[in-house]
Amino acid sequence: MGASSDQAYTHLRGVMRVGISGPAGSGSRFGKWREQAQTWLRAPGAQPWNVFLTPTFPEDPAVEWRGPDGETGRGPLRELPEVARRATIRVWTPAVETLLTVAQWPGRGRARLAQALPYLLEEQLLADPESLVFSHRETDAGIFVAVTAKERLAAWRAAADEARLSATFCPVTLALPWRARSWSCHYSDGQWAVRTGLYSGFGAASPLTRVPAALRQALEEAVKTGAAPEAIVLFGGDEPLRVLIATELGIPVIADPRPIAAGETPPFRLGETGGAVGASGLAAIRALRPALIALLLVFVLGFARTVFDWVEFSHEEARVHAQMTSLFSANFPNAPVLDPARQMRQGVARLAARAGGAAQGFLAVLTSASPALAGLAHGDLTRLQYRHGQVRCAVRLANFDALTALKQNLVRAGLAVRVTHVMSHQGGVQALVTITRRSP
Repeated sequence: MGASSDQAYTHLRGVMRVGISGPAGSGSRFGKWREQAQTWLRAPGAQPWNVFLTPTFPEDPAVEWRGPDGETGRGPLRELPEVARRATIRVWTPAVETLLTVAQWPGRGRARLAQALPYLLEEQLLADPESLVFSHRETDAGIFVAVTAKERLAAWRAAADEARLSATFCPVTLALPWRARSWSCHYSDGQWAVRTGLYSGFGAASPLTRVPAALRQALEEAVKTGAAPEAIVLFGGDEPLRVLIATELGIPVIADPRPIAAGETPPFRLGETGGAVGASGLAAIRALRPALIALLLVFVLGFARTVFDWVEFSHEEARVHAQMTSLFSANFPNAPVLDPARQMRQGVARLAARAGGAAQGFLAVLTSASPALAGLAHGDLTRLQYRHGQVRCAVRLANFDALTALKQNLVRAGLAVRVTHVMSHQGGVQALVTITRRSP
């Protein structure tokens, strides 16, 4: 039980350097969105890839990875196979970097619980709570909490971001398969990970020649509380290590050849509390960049089309208003122009009354002539006058055939028509059409 083991256990409980996320179902809104985005982006049927970080990462950039078909490799994150980038990537962080513990919360409300966790665990923490991030999973047995320091997780996420990876982070402690009434243990390169429950466990650094003090102390406490395991399942160790653990702890040790993280789903996801956008979130956003650009382009084009239509309709309104004003001024030259449409209606009413009533005056003639005038093909009505029972229309038409057609349509409407002042020019034909009601 050397000093190095005790220091490792102290490091586990206090010197935390990275933040950890909320568990599934209790993370931030962005965390839930990011999971959905990863589901969209991953290849159909793709199985997760597992990446294992060392305690010296990212200072030492080498990591180990294992694919769903057993393919393995070692190297920097950027050298991860291309097929892995289209699948779910689970990054398992060193066990000594995360404290897994239990808290009792008599109150209610998830928001208040998140605020209270640093105070509930104050006796177990040696680092400043402001430098830590807490995530939790509420169960009938209590509130299981994961604590990691912000600085370390920030470094991990920055490395994943630089490698353009979309990944979830979880302590490797929870990558060990676990079953009730037993503990799971894993050893690799001087690092021990021990899983004591569904959401509990710890890590320690110790040479292969002796069992870490943290494991011995945890077993002694479990015996005192009546929660001692019936056996320890060893992953990643050989027969001498199995014998060493069984001899020093006096408990059956079962060797399991299965690889860790073979089918485990991370119950805690690091880095999703506090609403910060981490490396995996940035990677997901980058992967969605083409769709976001296309969506932005559609919005910009739609907005530009709306502005164009508004400008076009504004010009059309101004043109119609100017034409209406010109027509009113031509027919009522002595009247000031205020509201040409309203003034035109009032002026027409006065003319009709002056002519002896609408039945025999301007409105009666105009009512009969309006279908023919409205059907002018490639022509314009440039002037309209009423005097002594006659409606005079100055028209501009495309050719003589159009003028003849207009006259015939007016005659069919029961009107007497006289065409005068016919002038031909390069743009068509101009004429003055005088319309009166035909005598019975």
